[in-house]
Amino acid sequence: MKMGTRVFVGGLTYRVRERDIEKFFRKYGRIKEVAMKNGFAFVEFDDHRDADDAIYELNGRDLLGEKVSVERARGTPRGSDQWRGSMGGSRGYGGPPRNRDTREKYGPPQRTRYRVYVDNLSSRVSWQEG
Repeated sequence: MKMGTRVFVGGLTYRVRERDIEKFFRKYGRIKEVAMKNGFAFVEFDDHRDADDAIYELNGRDLLGEKVSVERARGTPRGSDQWRGSMGGSRGYGGPPRNRDTREKYGPPQRTRYRVYVDNLSSRVSWQEG
């Protein structure tokens, strides 16, 4: 049995669907799984050589009008039900460990000119300004 290889696809537009990603990668080999998130996805190939070819050929190409980045996924693959992050102290893909104090590394938080506006929150959601 061959070891599969995951590829990270970043810079996806909100219009991208799983079938668009499958079509984008189709000619590079057999795809085992596509896991989509907001703005990025993971594609797992059956063969690492197919993943390498796709990374080489597709990095920087347009997908539905947006230039996407295609690179080897970091970390180890997790089951489909764990794509949202693990309970092992990390904040999901590429995030810092939860038990690390980020203030040590980055200093105290600072106000910027950027704001986030959130609409349509359920009355069951707790929201606090930070």
